[in-house]
Amino acid sequence: MSCIHENLECINMESARQSVGSLLLTLTDQDPTKVVLTLLKLSPPGDSNGTAMWEVMLSVPHTLEKIFEELLSQLRRRKSHSPVESTIENAYITHLALLASTECQSEDCGNTCQRRSSLMTVSLLLRRLIPLSERPDMARKMPVLLPQISEFLKDGDTDIKTNILVIFGNVMGHLEGKEASPIAVQLEEEKLLPLFDAESSQLRELSISLFRDLVKAVVGNEKRMMKKKVQRTLLPLFFHTQDKTDSVSKASREALLAVAELLAWGELKDLVQPQQMWRTVEYSLLQDRSKVEVYVKQSLPYLNNAQATLRETAIRFIGLGARRLGDQNEMKLQDICNALKDLMYDAEPAVQCLAAQTLLILGTPRKQRTSGWSLQTLCCWLCRDSER
Repeated sequence: MSCIHENLECINMESARQSVGSLLLTLTDQDPTKVVLTLLKLSPPGDSNGTAMWEVMLSVPHTLEKIFEELLSQLRRRKSHSPVESTIENAYITHLALLASTECQSEDCGNTCQRRSSLMTVSLLLRRLIPLSERPDMARKMPVLLPQISEFLKDGDTDIKTNILVIFGNVMGHLEGKEASPIAVQLEEEKLLPLFDAESSQLRELSISLFRDLVKAVVGNEKRMMKKKVQRTLLPLFFHTQDKTDSVSKASREALLAVAELLAWGELKDLVQPQQMWRTVEYSLLQDRSKVEVYVKQSLPYLNNAQATLRETAIRFIGLGARRLGDQNEMKLQDICNALKDLMYDAEPAVQCLAAQTLLILGTPRKQRTSGWSLQTLCCWLCRDSER
């Protein structure tokens, strides 16, 4: 292994490289434990020769399965606090198996530049793991990997994030309720929620669909924990029912229904009915005045969303929410109006018009807004504008 690693870049003839590749596969087949541990020790993350060797080893399904089993074995040793051969070796095992936390990467795997280069190996391994995650027997062995794999949802590229979500979805689909429920609760919404607004429609659909499956998977005591987690997802899911991509819109409605069932909010189910949508928003999301400010603040970034339909939805929601902030929040109301003023120059005429109308309503004196501008009047005005 050491000889191959040191000399690989000097081997240029295709026939010679094929011979080396065959030798590498034979060694792996004979003693996967020794091969994996040796290469992990020889090849730091981002090492080009090491990456080329891993690519050969991971290219054959049978060999990949042996490597995967060995990586799982190493992880189980770590989980059971059994000693490993060395700290460096442990760090590289952790890295290659996608088991490294950000802390481990920063302490044991070098600087940011090296971390980025190591993502190439991560991407390679993820692509190879997808077929394994489709097999029930292998998928049931993967939950131990999932918490650390999810770390790469933070800084991986679109392909890495997509592959992680696919693996998560495959694994969850092969697990029973009691097996899936703890995993559903462990996946932090801070990692999944930003993907709801990803530029890639595939990422939006996959992340929202996975969230729906996670909500449906919880049972027993985990339900209480999940109920706390889903609160922050209500508004993004509602906004994406208006997503320009039909599959994302459909996934968002399905996820909202799953959340409604978890929370036992019968009214929330009406959110998927267009004719009842704004009335249900007012009843379900804006009923608790203590949360209105949080929801309005959460909706402000959507004023800059690339999709005009989401910008319009945000304006309507802010128009409804701002009316409930109260006199003590006039300064916050002014901040909201300033944000809406930027949309007076929006590229979409419908957004311009809606922002102007909402500013007109919010700019009237407080007493007049509460008496002369009822919620019903505001809803009718905004909905009528959207129908033109």
